[in-house]
Amino acid sequence: MGPDVIREVLTKYHTYHKSFKTSNEIAKMLATGLVIKEGEEWAKARMKLNPAFHLEKLKPMVPAIQVCSQNTLNEWKEMASKGGGSCCFDVYPYLEVFTSSVLARLMFDSTYTEQLKQTFLQLSELAFMGKLATNPLTLPGEKYFPTKKNRRAKEIDKYVRASFTSMINQRLEKRKAGVEHANQDLLDLFMQELYDGENLNDGDRQRIIDDIIGQCKIFFYAGYETNSNLLTWTMVMLSAHQDWQARAREEAVQVLGNKKEITYEDLGKLKIATMILNEMLRLFPSSMELSRLVKEETILGGYTIPKDTLVTCPIIILQRSTEIWGKDAGEFNPERFAEGIMKATKGENAYMPFGWGPRICIAQNFALLESKTFFAMLLLNFSFELSPTYVHAPFVDFTLHPQYGAPIVLKKL
Repeated sequence: MGPDVIREVLTKYHTYHKSFKTSNEIAKMLATGLVIKEGEEWAKARMKLNPAFHLEKLKPMVPAIQVCSQNTLNEWKEMASKGGGSCCFDVYPYLEVFTSSVLARLMFDSTYTEQLKQTFLQLSELAFMGKLATNPLTLPGEKYFPTKKNRRAKEIDKYVRASFTSMINQRLEKRKAGVEHANQDLLDLFMQELYDGENLNDGDRQRIIDDIIGQCKIFFYAGYETNSNLLTWTMVMLSAHQDWQARAREEAVQVLGNKKEITYEDLGKLKIATMILNEMLRLFPSSMELSRLVKEETILGGYTIPKDTLVTCPIIILQRSTEIWGKDAGEFNPERFAEGIMKATKGENAYMPFGWGPRICIAQNFALLESKTFFAMLLLNFSFELSPTYVHAPFVDFTLHPQYGAPIVLKKL
């Protein structure tokens, strides 16, 4: 529970490893790629991917995010027009489609094709079946049981592998024909070893392809799920706190006005929106806890921790601690971030929505860029409030999301 102890666990990645070795077999099908690599293998992979997530690389993506945002908002406008200017529906599935369409641009330099949509739906089903956080342990040999769930999980994994393999082969064929992408995307970075290895044997080639598929799976799923959750919870809380919704809208109007194209510099001026998103990440972090497996016996917080002990860092409890955040720690109050994160935490290491240390989420800048762009455009086009049918029931499987969806009433402005 101690902020400094948690920071130590998340910083010393050579001593404290990711805990997916203890996960059930279905969850392991999803938890792949960078997220399960350890030691020098992880450091090498992370170093290769880091440049893709530098702010300078992400800034030019704002127009593409704006297009994806507008597509979703246009669909909502059409629904509102049919309802006489307003409509009521569950926004959660629409936000999942939005975030996955943005990821299609980042990862594959592509629009949201039917192939990508079906792949995303299959990965979503696989994650639900795995229930990584709520069912981490299984019976010995359970993965070999021919249960309906196991058979379906294998079908999904086979489909996803085939889908990503076809994308990889298409990219290789184009490159062989001398056709290269004008804009390097994540798939290009994943495939660099294939591009450079013309004389690879079949075994090495398959190993590299398996690694690429693993990277695609975790980036695609984690990217769409976490951001759709953040945007959903933001809409829910601003529906319940109309004063903050009004303040954020007023700021968006002042900064963006009737601009046809939003820039990164524009987003940087949205101070109230930043405060709100920081507060949402505090109250509803994507991962409620971060667990690590102790590789070798070590000393932690004055205690001797044996090898293979599972250490759990309860992020959501830390971020709602009244000792650090004050008596209103469980309440929605973006004002606490008015002077930045360090001031809000009183200098404590108590804000970790993206993790901490060397393994902090590689895509945190991208997540905030995407969320802020959609949020600003939403405020300019709609006012919104909770539907009477909304039931507040945060639910955890792989991430923290609304168990019964988020039915919200939207009104065109």
